[in-house]
Amino acid sequence: KQWYQRRVAITAGDAEETFVVEVFSGCVRYHSLLTVTVENFYLDEGKKMMRKDSVLYRIFSYLAMLRLDDLGFENFESFIIKQDTLKMYSFLKYLFDLPKLQSWLKNKWCHIYDQKFIEESVLPNLLKNMDEAQTLISHLNDKLRNKPAPKKPSTITEPEPFKLTKVKPRSLPMPEPVPKLKATNPVPTSTYKSPREEIELMKKKEEHKKRSEVLLENVRGLSANHTRTAKSLKTQDRLNTIVKESDAQLKFDSHKARPIPKKVMENNTPIKLNAAAILREDALYAKREEEELKKIVGVLSGEGTDDNFQIWKKQRDEELRKEEAEHQTRKKMIGLISYEEAMLAKQRLTENNKSKVLKMKVEADKMLKEFLICQLRQEEEIREKVLSIQDSHLQTKAAQQKLQDLKRKMVQDVHAESAALMQIAVEEAAKDMDRKMQLIQEIRAFDRTSIDTVKFVDLTSTAGFGFLCEMSIAELRERIVLMNEEKSRDLEEKRGDILAEKVSYKKMIEQKLDAISHNRELIGKDAAKKSKEKEKLKSPPQVQSSEIDAMQKRLEEKRAERMKMKSTQQMTMQSLPVKRAVNLEAEKRAMEERRWKELENTRERVAKMNTKTVGYRDTLLT
Repeated sequence: KQWYQRRVAITAGDAEETFVVEVFSGCVRYHSLLTVTVENFYLDEGKKMMRKDSVLYRIFSYLAMLRLDDLGFENFESFIIKQDTLKMYSFLKYLFDLPKLQSWLKNKWCHIYDQKFIEESVLPNLLKNMDEAQTLISHLNDKLRNKPAPKKPSTITEPEPFKLTKVKPRSLPMPEPVPKLKATNPVPTSTYKSPREEIELMKKKEEHKKRSEVLLENVRGLSANHTRTAKSLKTQDRLNTIVKESDAQLKFDSHKARPIPKKVMENNTPIKLNAAAILREDALYAKREEEELKKIVGVLSGEGTDDNFQIWKKQRDEELRKEEAEHQTRKKMIGLISYEEAMLAKQRLTENNKSKVLKMKVEADKMLKEFLICQLRQEEEIREKVLSIQDSHLQTKAAQQKLQDLKRKMVQDVHAESAALMQIAVEEAAKDMDRKMQLIQEIRAFDRTSIDTVKFVDLTSTAGFGFLCEMSIAELRERIVLMNEEKSRDLEEKRGDILAEKVSYKKMIEQKLDAISHNRELIGKDAAKKSKEKEKLKSPPQVQSSEIDAMQKRLEEKRAERMKMKSTQQMTMQSLPVKRAVNLEAEKRAMEERRWKELENTRERVAKMNTKTVGYRDTLLT
């Protein structure tokens, strides 16, 4: 078998070699006819194609015109598909065009060869395979446009039955009676239901939670609403007008300058200003000086000042601050007293609840122990029944596993045979591809030709067009150098003028900087005085009244009572186990944190309301 395969391969190699020799000799013999067809192709369809592919086009034109019947269209199609699609599409579109073949291409061929030879041996090869060529051209066009190729319908394999001898029917034995199992007892309802004591405890917890949420909402409503006072229509109209006037004065769309950083202001570091900033600041100080001069002239002429008004305003602000401080301290004392009362009530409630819970826990433990004993008995009975059923199932599983092993071996043998056949087919296809690649490399060897394109340029000679202004490249470079020298002289003169202007401008800016630094020192002194006055106002005033002292005494009494209750609870806590005590302390801390957060939120709301009312009073007084 191996000898036969080698013999076939040798004969196939000889046939391919003879085919290549025949194609080469044919191209040399019909050189003039092939050159006419290729040159006309470059003039008509192949204007954008490269000249180095002319040898390839000659080979394919020889195969199409003179060897298509001997070669067969299928082999010709296989040669074309392996080449570049765009080249082959444009060439076949030109060669298999009916009106061109019958008109001017035929006439050009007749100039070289006899008309009888062309009509009998050249044209019939092209006209016979015209339909097949058109389908090939359309296929190449679809490939260029990336259209998907139509899928061939898959053939359905029809299985044939095996030719086996019929087996005699065996006598079936009588089936044995299936043993019936006893009916199992139903699962008791108590397994999927929680005990009655737990359900009652959950209901009570939900009721307590809802009750506490209602109380908390009531407290929040009182703390936020007791400061609200009803206002008349007249005051509401006035307040609306004041708000509108203040909104009208605001300018949100105007340009806002960025403030100077705090670090720069604290360290008193010098800031470098540009010319525009210096001139702008100088103009501002000049304007302020004019305004101060006008005020001095007005005072000298007998006009009044606003010193009395400023003193009255300071007195009024101090009175308002004292009133606000008293109001806030009173509110704080009320909140603390209410907190102490709530904590006392809570401690009493917890003591009552503890005694109830202890009784409930003792009863629940007894019930749970009885329930667990019953559950363990039922689980043991069920386990014994499950084990008896599993023994019967294991025998059937062993028989099924033997069958599966036999089938698996059969499938593995079939897969091994198919893999060996596939490997043989792949090796044969690889050999065919190597032969075809060698052929393509031999054909492409004709295209590898080098062309020398070198030109020498003389820079001193002119183009020779006959113009009066005509000059060489060397003369043009000299003139450009002279032009650049003249431009550099003009630039130096302009720079000297600009430098003189800059010197005079710097002197003027330095004078203005001295004036600005003097004005800044004066402004800094005024700002320091004002900051001292503001710090005095920020310190809170001392509040003293009989009402607040009485509230303080009441708060101390409540706190002392709460501390006594707390000490008694701690004594009881020591008797409890350690884990229980830790959990109770953690719950207490969490509750206290929530209470403090709620009190802080209510105080913030009240403070916001007070600030709004104070702002409206100031606007009304002014």
